[in-house]
Amino acid sequence: MRETLLALYELQKIDKNAYVLTQQAEEIPRKIHELEHSLEGFRSELGVLNTELETLRGEQREIEAKNAEEGEKHRKWKTRLHDIKSPREYQALSREVELGERHIRESEERILELMSSIEDRQKEIADKTKVLRGHEGEVSTKVRTLRSRQTELSAEAEAASQGREVLVKKINSRVLKRYDSLRVKRSGTAVVATTGGACCGCNMAVRPQQLVEMQRFTSIEQCAVCHRILVHESLLNTAGSDGE
Repeated sequence: MRETLLALYELQKIDKNAYVLTQQAEEIPRKIHELEHSLEGFRSELGVLNTELETLRGEQREIEAKNAEEGEKHRKWKTRLHDIKSPREYQALSREVELGERHIRESEERILELMSSIEDRQKEIADKTKVLRGHEGEVSTKVRTLRSRQTELSAEAEAASQGREVLVKKINSRVLKRYDSLRVKRSGTAVVATTGGACCGCNMAVRPQQLVEMQRFTSIEQCAVCHRILVHESLLNTAGSDGE
């Protein structure tokens, strides 16, 4: 059981290093998503401005079309005034001509207002597009850097797993299954040493009787609080001395 406990402890060191690197690599797509999502606000604003611009242009075209129609009608009325003999009919048509002229003037004033608003929107769109392009360039550079780092981290995680298969062969399948299950539940750490009679995983004191059992190295003991597999510090100290 001594060899199994030491193998578990060494396996945990390998897996923990690989786990940290893998977690860092898996965090990168989220960071990339956040960076790309940060551009959506600018694109949304531009979308609103472009919609407003098209609405203004549409209103301008509509007024200009009506003005052309009204202008044609107005010219015809003015021509007819010279041919009218009846004072009442002349007065009525004169009123229509006057109303038509007023309507054309008001429409032309509105067109000028629209042209000014269109110019303002165009400038705002140009400014925001420039800002967006700048941010897109920055995001693109950061995304490339992150993707490159993700590739590096994945390679480092694979390299960190070197030697794992040799250790796995020293551990029976039942114990290995328990170890793997704990690793998933305990954020990658399934095996910890004890220090001064306490679990290094949760820092809670280990029961004295359990400490005695652990020093016999005849069973797999787990922390009563965090349930991680415990390795007594004396075994590691002995293993370190043997290595020296």
